[in-house]
Amino acid sequence: MITILDYGEGNIRNVERAFQKLGQSVTVTNEKNKIEKATTLVVPGQGAFKQAMTQLKKLNLIDPIKNHIKEKKKFLGICLGFQILFETSEEHGTVEGLKIVPGHFKKINVPNFKVPHMGWNQIKTNQQSVMFNNIAPKSYVYFVHSYYVEQTKTEIISSTTHYGNEFVSAIEDSHLWATQFHPEKSGDIGLEILKNFITF
Repeated sequence: MITILDYGEGNIRNVERAFQKLGQSVTVTNEKNKIEKATTLVVPGQGAFKQAMTQLKKLNLIDPIKNHIKEKKKFLGICLGFQILFETSEEHGTVEGLKIVPGHFKKINVPNFKVPHMGWNQIKTNQQSVMFNNIAPKSYVYFVHSYYVEQTKTEIISSTTHYGNEFVSAIEDSHLWATQFHPEKSGDIGLEILKNFITF
């Protein structure tokens, strides 16, 4: 069973449909007790870092998410669900994240590059990564974001992307997977990534 966290930050249905297309049973919830019982948790999202953290606190979901990861149960963060795993974001001032992963988000600010970074872009993958099994090393995936993280622990970086600057576009640490891009909007490549997540 795939449990998708709905904390009011959008893009839930596309993620739900993608997993259903892969034959998975899916439940969408923001109930604390269901999140605590989840064996596989997916946290998607689009929107502002500060609003996401405010919503998670309001719903009393900070500790259940942290405990899920600490207990080494399967976790996938997508876009905003990727960002909130890190220490801070400068969006709307300095805002603290879940602090699961080291790193800080900055506004994309490169001359002649549009913000947000929206559309298809190439990922440079770590071919030792289970996330990218059966995926070509320079595939294209779909992004929508205005903030980026330049670096984190080298050993957990599974892909990087160039958009004016090089940034971390996916991480993988055993049970913990997260992507700045949207697998559910990335066609067959995205479905293959989700399939790899289901089966690892």
